[in-house]
Amino acid sequence: MAILEIFNLLHFVGLAFGVGGATVASIISAKAEKNQELSPAVMKIIPSISRLIWLGLILLIISGIGLSYNAKWPINTKILTIKHALVALIIIIGAVIGFKVKKMSNLAPKLKQVPSLQFIKTKNQLKVLSTINLILWYIVVILSVFI
Repeated sequence: MAILEIFNLLHFVGLAFGVGGATVASIISAKAEKNQELSPAVMKIIPSISRLIWLGLILLIISGIGLSYNAKWPINTKILTIKHALVALIIIIGAVIGFKVKKMSNLAPKLKQVPSLQFIKTKNQLKVLSTINLILWYIVVILSVFI
């Protein structure tokens, strides 16, 4: 029985890291958008937040597998399948975001330089992808209530 509680705890921690990290990244990115002086600091902080989100995903996957085999309660498999698909989308979009962040940091303008069109385009794509991922995280949280 203790193993079930451990998997359950890891699942909650993974969910908190993932949704919390995505939320914090969204908030500080929005702040940096409004105050360009914050952008260099945000670009230094985001990789740490990204690692926290990835750790959350890893914990969710490992604990989710453990919970599936050890759960003593009925599991709504339809909702669980939807939740798995959403987590897969979060992973795919997260990988694309990681690629785009690296691209954006290479395109970042130096102090007092005007940003290139490619930088602005990549930045806008990142905003859209990050918003989609944040929404997906919250949908996963909501679905978790019904499993």
